[in-house]
Amino acid sequence: MWLEILLILLSLFLALYHLITKQFGKWKTLGIPHAKGSFPFGSYNFFTSGKHLDELSAESHKNFASEKYFGWFLLGRPVLAINDVNLLKHIQVKDFDHFVDRQSQDDNEKQFAGGDLDQIWKLQLFGITGDDWKEMRSAFTPIFTSGKMKGMLKFIKHVAGDLTKEIGLKAKNGEEFELKEIFGKFSMDGISSTAFGVNSESFTNENSKFVKNASAMFKTSNLELLLTAVKFIPGVPQVFNLLKVNNFKPKETRFFRDIILQTIRERRNTKERKNDLVDLMLDCIRDDSNVNNSADETTDQYEKDMQLSYKKKSKHSLDELSIVATALVLLIAGYDTTG
Repeated sequence: MWLEILLILLSLFLALYHLITKQFGKWKTLGIPHAKGSFPFGSYNFFTSGKHLDELSAESHKNFASEKYFGWFLLGRPVLAINDVNLLKHIQVKDFDHFVDRQSQDDNEKQFAGGDLDQIWKLQLFGITGDDWKEMRSAFTPIFTSGKMKGMLKFIKHVAGDLTKEIGLKAKNGEEFELKEIFGKFSMDGISSTAFGVNSESFTNENSKFVKNASAMFKTSNLELLLTAVKFIPGVPQVFNLLKVNNFKPKETRFFRDIILQTIRERRNTKERKNDLVDLMLDCIRDDSNVNNSADETTDQYEKDMQLSYKKKSKHSLDELSIVATALVLLIAGYDTTG
């Protein structure tokens, strides 16, 4: 019996080894400089290195700085990285119609296979593909016009006031402080007030649940990395979907989902309008958003920008979870780059 079990395990291991390593010779065959792959993680051992995948990738970009492009391997999948700015401009601008998707729909389905909380991340703008991406981008892009940004300036001014008070207090007491930390608080309060409709109290409350959950989003454990990696093994995503297992920051995702959904319910019940991102995204999914607000020739540019011009193509293409997913992206992209 033990011999049979051992043979089964060995067969499974050999099948997995072949699955991951079978394309390791692709870049060499094509004559493209590359970072060599190794079993099981590919070019970068992000599981035990203690570094984020982006950090490891950045090191390769420096190592291949003299090359216009180079290849590497994510697990067993070949990935082409671009170093040349002009070539990148062609891909992202001139030939964008051929490179619309940031990742394949298949990869997105695998990466976020699981329960209802992982499904939220699958709806983010960076993950969806094809017509779904076009639909969401068409809906939310008009939000970021000069007029609507000007309408949200009041929230930034309020947070800037808290920043000024904090710096003034520390200057008065002769305290030294980290700029990264204090401007991280500024970013957090700015994002929370505009994208989530709440005050995260970064400057006034050291035990803010919003800040703690947001900070936890940027800490990835080895177990989370392992669970994400195994989802790319054939058959595993289906198991995650069947068991409805949430493994991508479930606690934090639930916290932010509940905040946004609660804010949406309150806005609908009280009819209160703050003209923040929550309101503007709600305008995009309202049943009557097919109506295009008109503007006459006497309307100034600010007023024109404040009017939504998006026409929904599908009644159920956007929903409240789309707002949650977009707000989470704004939180991660905004805070991680400035905090």
